[in-house]
Amino acid sequence: MSFLHNSEKIIIVQVAIDSPVNKLFDYQWNESELKIKPQRGQVVAINFGRKDCVGVVININDSTEHDLNKLKDVQAIAPISQLAEDLLGMSEFAASYYQRTLGEVLLPAIPKLWRQKNKWEILSKERKNKKALKVKDAPIKEIVLNAEQQEIVNELAGKTVNQEYSCNLLQGVTGSGKTLTYLRWLENVLETPGAQALIMVPEINLTPQMEIAIQGAFPDKKVAVLHSGLTDRSRADQWLSAHTGDARIILGTRMAIMASIPNLKAIVVDEEHDLSYKQQEGVRYSARDLAIWRAKKIGIPVLLVSATPSLETWFNAEESRYQKLTLSNRAAKDSEPPIIELIDMNQDRKTGSKNDHGFSTYLLDSLQKNIDFGLQSLIYINRRGYSPVISCEACGWISDCQKCSAHMVLHKISDHKKNLCCHHCGLIKQIPKTCPECGNADLQPVGKGTQKVEEFLVKTFPHAKILRIDADTTRKKGSADNLFGAVHDGEADIIVGTQMITKGHDYKAVSLVGVIDADASLFSQDYRASERLFAQLMQVAGRAGRSEKTGQSRVVIQTRYPNAAPYTYLKTNDVDGFLEEIKSERELVGLPPFSYQALVHAEHKTLLAAMDMLRDAAKFTKADINLPPNVLLSDVIPRAMVRVAGKERAQVLIESSNRQSLQLAIQIMQHYLTEQNTKRKGVGWYIERDPIMI
Repeated sequence: MSFLHNSEKIIIVQVAIDSPVNKLFDYQWNESELKIKPQRGQVVAINFGRKDCVGVVININDSTEHDLNKLKDVQAIAPISQLAEDLLGMSEFAASYYQRTLGEVLLPAIPKLWRQKNKWEILSKERKNKKALKVKDAPIKEIVLNAEQQEIVNELAGKTVNQEYSCNLLQGVTGSGKTLTYLRWLENVLETPGAQALIMVPEINLTPQMEIAIQGAFPDKKVAVLHSGLTDRSRADQWLSAHTGDARIILGTRMAIMASIPNLKAIVVDEEHDLSYKQQEGVRYSARDLAIWRAKKIGIPVLLVSATPSLETWFNAEESRYQKLTLSNRAAKDSEPPIIELIDMNQDRKTGSKNDHGFSTYLLDSLQKNIDFGLQSLIYINRRGYSPVISCEACGWISDCQKCSAHMVLHKISDHKKNLCCHHCGLIKQIPKTCPECGNADLQPVGKGTQKVEEFLVKTFPHAKILRIDADTTRKKGSADNLFGAVHDGEADIIVGTQMITKGHDYKAVSLVGVIDADASLFSQDYRASERLFAQLMQVAGRAGRSEKTGQSRVVIQTRYPNAAPYTYLKTNDVDGFLEEIKSERELVGLPPFSYQALVHAEHKTLLAAMDMLRDAAKFTKADINLPPNVLLSDVIPRAMVRVAGKERAQVLIESSNRQSLQLAIQIMQHYLTEQNTKRKGVGWYIERDPIMI
């Protein structure tokens, strides 16, 4: 530690570090050594305990409660400007709202290499010596809008001129040109010198085609791309490009909302309804909700875009808290919405057809006709692998995971090799030669996934080109781009895939979409299941007939429950009608958006320990005199999937009709959880605000 001269003024900085300890840490700032005054948002190198780490300066003081002689000095400052002030403010809000420490929110948002002091010099040197990155070559496309699209652009442009916060929902049927509409609006935004815009998409594999569209619309603007699939070096460079203002457009997945963007003037959240915007580990934040908060904080417009908005967003628009902008027609001339056909699979059963392969005769005939016409077909089944389970017909044994309350899924590795894989903990096992329970050698796959569907189609249509797109075939770097490129280039007659193929992709030659095995979502215990099913089906239906080439396209949905609400509203393309119905159901039972929720999770190697801790914490919370009367705590119950990776899991739901009351209840509950946790070693817990699955 260096010592200050008596004449030097004492400067204390409070630093946030990535630690579960909910406090800022005091350090001395030696201005004569650091050669600069401290500023809020500076990234600094410090020593914490026995290790060196990186933190962010949050507060600057001239005194401390601690012994000055025991305070450590800030060691060094990262060779970058301080983080954007609105990012700091948003991180402070998120820490409070999601019940995590400021360091846990803020530090992971900084790329890994910028969190390593020993990498600063090389990052800085290479940046100085590096010529400006060349804007990627992309065909320049002039954006031509129809009258409906132009009207929306004019409406949004007025908000940009006024430089004020507004939250807008752009709801448009699939194929209505929502992307072109908001890109044209962003042209207006980026006319302001130095202005930056953030565009968020839900999936990594949507970024390549979106980047091409952006570069075609803005050939003279640099684009920074942020998502978890980047290398550490690429992410460090892309993040820095946004942070310095060099990149005018930032494109990314949910992590992009945590980027430092100093001149942010507009935010777009595309496919805003998508569950991928909710982080499911660490700080469980909603990137969509933080985008709205960030826009409001700095007074800029935010645009939420979807063909099937989430009920919460749609409800806010209906209540005039958001402005609703509607595109009701497809953009392409002569491109009509697809015909939705519901095939009642009960009829096949009545005819005595076994239908082990899961395809109706009608759908198979439709596929053959499409192949004959030289058009593409898309088969959607939201289950990867070969079969969901293998079973012994003699004793009923099924392939359960030893570490999870889940079945092990049969995966086909090659024509001669298969194995069992748990999609929750990643455990992989060989298929037993005989039943572990009774020794029977006749083990059979039950149900079907994308691999089994692909295998059946290859046998049924031997001369057709079949392409499978799911998490297994897109695991390698660049594989998703290659597969989607093959589809767009016409190198596939039938595409088989999970929901990965439904999001945002513009298939010009797909004229038939077949949906199999969708009924399972109708009977989920999760009250949002029907909403998700409707959105998925609307998205997959929108992949058909997106150009004049395909003519009148069709979507064939196989179901045993043709009168279920998601199917009937889909048939009439009535998004508002469906959302109105589930809104009424939620209002009747007091579910979101008519209430606010938090889910408290606990896990331990024994279920009893996890449940006991939650019961005691809930008991003390209910007895606390500060607990608002309009807060309800449910019974402590096991999670729907009790065991994952060897840990038994339990939960308790906290609900309130008032957001502030819920926040107070969470704080009270957290106090007692922390207290109980000191008595019960090994019990892990966390609080999830606004859970998307219960």
